[in-house]
Amino acid sequence: IDRKLSGMTISLQMIDTHTHLAMDEYGSCLEQVLTRSRRASVDRWIAIGTCRADSLRSLELSRSHEGLFCTLGIHPHEADKAEDGVLNEYRQWAQAEQVCAIGEIGLDYHYDFSERPRQQQVFAEQLELAAELDNSVVIHCREAMEDCLDILKEWDQENSRVVFHCFGGGKKEAKTLLDRGYYLSFTGTLTFRNAAAVVESAKYAPLERIMLETDCPYLSPEPKRNVRPNEPTLLVHIAEKLAKLRSISLQEVADNTTQNAIDFFTLK
Repeated sequence: IDRKLSGMTISLQMIDTHTHLAMDEYGSCLEQVLTRSRRASVDRWIAIGTCRADSLRSLELSRSHEGLFCTLGIHPHEADKAEDGVLNEYRQWAQAEQVCAIGEIGLDYHYDFSERPRQQQVFAEQLELAAELDNSVVIHCREAMEDCLDILKEWDQENSRVVFHCFGGGKKEAKTLLDRGYYLSFTGTLTFRNAAAVVESAKYAPLERIMLETDCPYLSPEPKRNVRPNEPTLLVHIAEKLAKLRSISLQEVADNTTQNAIDFFTLK
């Protein structure tokens, strides 16, 4: 699909690497959402699992919608409610070709909806599952970086593929993650007026270690902050912001971040 930018015609194909398309917000309109997304040059998506029911729903949707992939995970908010045997089910479900990662998993000390020791236990167990399956890992980390890195350090596998989704830290934090070989994924927060730290990181990180996501239905980007729910269609605004920050073309951003996603998630 061609878009006009600064008088130039460019051909884009992008991947929204972190969506919550299995949520109720899209229940009756998912096909229309995906159609709009394709028209906006975003033609592949990853539906992120946050609990057993959400992961199963994401898998079911990915089986019935071309270009939609999924992950399996227990979000730190859900750690206290994780069902016995769920990781055994994930082990079986992960054989499906649509499953491309374990996530989102990690730690959230901002809300503490689950007890911290339980968050840490569930996080570590899912990392072990990812290692067993040789799967990529999608990390949620909020106000828990030190503990998150300690757990990852115990687990780290050679050539492990780890992305910190919705990255919100500054250059120092970004350097720590990049030095360990991890990826950073940026959302609509990159376009916010109070995003100085995120902007600094997006300018600093090597382009080959960056991916883009909407995290829809959350975090609609500028200039569409009033759009609810957020949609993959709006990913282009994040890409345009990254291109402007790095003084490169939108085409270069689209090409590189798309290839990064294909390689990271081993997408077909």
